[in-house]
Amino acid sequence: MLYRYRVRDIISISPSLFGEDLKEAAYKQLSRKYAGLYDDELGYVIDIGNIDVDPLGKIISEDGSSNHRVVFDVYTFKPLKGEVVEGEVVGIENFGIFVRIGPIDALVHKSVLMDDIIDINKAEGYVVGRKSGRVIKKGDVVRARVLDYSPPKGFSLMKIALFMKSKGLGKVEWLQPVTETGGEGGEG
Repeated sequence: MLYRYRVRDIISISPSLFGEDLKEAAYKQLSRKYAGLYDDELGYVIDIGNIDVDPLGKIISEDGSSNHRVVFDVYTFKPLKGEVVEGEVVGIENFGIFVRIGPIDALVHKSVLMDDIIDINKAEGYVVGRKSGRVIKKGDVVRARVLDYSPPKGFSLMKIALFMKSKGLGKVEWLQPVTETGGEGGEG
């Protein structure tokens, strides 16, 4: 889900940044270039860190920028199908709940929310199981499995579908701790 890659590149530092610390200027340029970028292999770029900049740059006479070799870490987010994740409930809708995992809000459709018939009260912001009486509301932490995702295309964002209708999944408060024999008690 969260990854770190070591990357090599050449960056162009504009003359407006010449008075700043070289690493700070490089961070600004790298962030502009990479932050929020999506790559099919790497995922979403969340942040840049551990920057090593070659202090000897080459000036391009056309624009006055200084070009430097740079090696840095790229921190990315990419879900994996089948992966178990935990996140905070950030929205309740008539069709399900939204759970924040990493930088993305993922959907748990009402049909895969819990092993119960559910009622959704969007106005008051909660979901309740009719038989179990279990309640999920904004701010609750839940455990779910990544069912599927679609990468962003054009101006659309990544979409992630989660599943919570299995043992070991659900509101974290409902889940029993692992016993000494290694088994999990209770239902999710």
